[in-house]
Amino acid sequence: MRVHLTESGFMFSKIASITLPIFTLVLVGFLYSRRVKPDLGGANKLVVDVALPVLIFISLSAKSFDPISALSFTGASVVLIFLSGLIAWPLAKFSGATLQAFLPCAMFTNVGPIGIPLIALAYGPAGMATAVVLLVISNILHFTLGAGVMSGKVDWRMVYANPLVWATVLGVASSQLQLTLSDWVQTSCTMIGSVLVPMMLMSLGARLASSQVADAWVGVQSGVLILVVRIAAVFLTLWLIPLQGLERGALILFACLPPAVFNFMLADKFQVEPNKVASTVIVGHLLSLAFLPLGIWLAFL
Repeated sequence: MRVHLTESGFMFSKIASITLPIFTLVLVGFLYSRRVKPDLGGANKLVVDVALPVLIFISLSAKSFDPISALSFTGASVVLIFLSGLIAWPLAKFSGATLQAFLPCAMFTNVGPIGIPLIALAYGPAGMATAVVLLVISNILHFTLGAGVMSGKVDWRMVYANPLVWATVLGVASSQLQLTLSDWVQTSCTMIGSVLVPMMLMSLGARLASSQVADAWVGVQSGVLILVVRIAAVFLTLWLIPLQGLERGALILFACLPPAVFNFMLADKFQVEPNKVASTVIVGHLLSLAFLPLGIWLAFL
């Protein structure tokens, strides 16, 4: 009994140590934005265009990164995204949104602002390469398949013009060629990449503070359905492609993330029920506050 209580206490402490820093930074961004109402457009663009690619390059260029051993995890990530779409397809009629609006929200999660900090806090530096694989796979499919679902066509320019893709290519090439960065370059890149996690979380809090939910009920319906879809999809994926340890936990955490904010940007661009998509994204993030601790518990079982 004492052992069980000790294990439960350790698990609770682990969950708290991961979620509390995330929620704290989101809350800081939320409260600051409610009072100051900053224009975060320039800062967000700097983070996405500079800090995120640098972090991807540094993580993938590490000597510990082995793309061959990552193939099974990469395949599982792709399978999870596609299974989420297949399971969500017949459930879209219960979401209150159209198929074009609902499917991308079920398939693509907020890997950048939430996923990278979550996996980094859960697994430390060892989890960064895994988090980067998730980010790259999710972004490439989001820019092609996700945009295609909403617009009706796939624009490959969104892939090869994306700095995240080039950072991935250069990072893997650097790792395989065993290139060594000079100390000052390594330090500079590390400093740039270190601003990513706190800025993404505070920016997310600021976005939530400035958002207005036009159709909250659709967001609730869609948000709950997406949680069910993603959990079913991840365990089906793990049955098809058994993963162990860090990779298994990271995939479960990936499935528990809220819908990506980029879904709203696509919906607004292509005018696919942007208000309903915004509601789904916002409510999904609110639901994740309660659901992420369960996801962390499942990841460490």
